[in-house]
Amino acid sequence: MNNGQPPQYPQSGHPQQPYGGQYPPQLPPKKRKKWPWIVGGIILLFVAMVGGCMALIGGAANEIDKEVNREVAVTYRVTGTGSGSITWTDKDFNMAQETDASLPWEKRVTISGFGKTASLSVTNGTDDGAESTCEIVVDGEVKYTQTAKGAFASAHCSGSVG
Repeated sequence: MNNGQPPQYPQSGHPQQPYGGQYPPQLPPKKRKKWPWIVGGIILLFVAMVGGCMALIGGAANEIDKEVNREVAVTYRVTGTGSGSITWTDKDFNMAQETDASLPWEKRVTISGFGKTASLSVTNGTDDGAESTCEIVVDGEVKYTQTAKGAFASAHCSGSVG
């Protein structure tokens, strides 16, 4: 009973063709969830902050290590007449002393560590006319100097040499 016309379907309130006449059927687009992107962004930000802090701390630790291991050559020098008692610090802040040392006197030491500090003291002997001068020399330049005049007078030089 097909006379070249499309078949007639009873009216039931539904479309005459399946899927509303569209083939393949067009489904409404899915809504993408936003929360995975937000959580991912927060995690990425956290990882970036932690990584940045680690890099900053690592760089600072490296610079501190370089400074601690850097060495400075220091010359302790005492000039004057007669003799004196001389006290100085060395590489590990250890105190050393030479009593009744003939002047002039000189000692070379290497100082390292975070706070590179040098210290030199001289105390004159018993001669009333005694005079002595202490000097701390770094790279050929006198950094600290002091003079003592008279019996048992003391001169003290100290400071940063770093």
